[in-house]
Amino acid sequence: MKISIILYIVLIITPVASAEVYRWEDANGINFTDNSSAVPEKYREQLSAEPKVQSGNPTPQARVGMYRQISPSAGQEQRAAVHQADLAQHRRTAQAKGQQQITTRDRENTLQLLAKFIVIWILLGSCLFVVWIAAIVDIVRSEFVTPSSKTAWMLVVVCFPLLGMVPYMILGSNQKGRSVNCRERQLLGAACPGHPGA
Repeated sequence: MKISIILYIVLIITPVASAEVYRWEDANGINFTDNSSAVPEKYREQLSAEPKVQSGNPTPQARVGMYRQISPSAGQEQRAAVHQADLAQHRRTAQAKGQQQITTRDRENTLQLLAKFIVIWILLGSCLFVVWIAAIVDIVRSEFVTPSSKTAWMLVVVCFPLLGMVPYMILGSNQKGRSVNCRERQLLGAACPGHPGA
């Protein structure tokens, strides 16, 4: 009951609002106002009053003011703004494509460098492997002053390929015995191993 009384009082107190809106047309387009004194003097003869009846809060009256239709120059400005936005979008798209191409080019260059690096290491590893095998064969075929030197060099070269080959090439030749051929052995009275006449 209280709510219905409050609603009834609000409806009675709320006045019916009315306002006159004046319209005129000039070089900028069609203009509106609710104040006749805001209309320029040369357009006051063309004024046409359009009464508008509104009910409710007086806030809409504050909103009634001078409205202006979008002029052709404003339309051109809007089209220019849209065109500028399109150009900016195209520029961003072109920059993104350029960045992607640079990234792809960098990736290809990196892969090429990696391939060259791998090929160089394969060639270097192959050469070192051949030298390692040659060092092992040289140790097996050579005669050393002491047999333990042969065994020691064999272990060093087999267990530490790179670290063992370099000292063997430098120091191992000094520990080898002078190779004596079969004729010299026969002259000394020693038998040649594997010789049929021995």
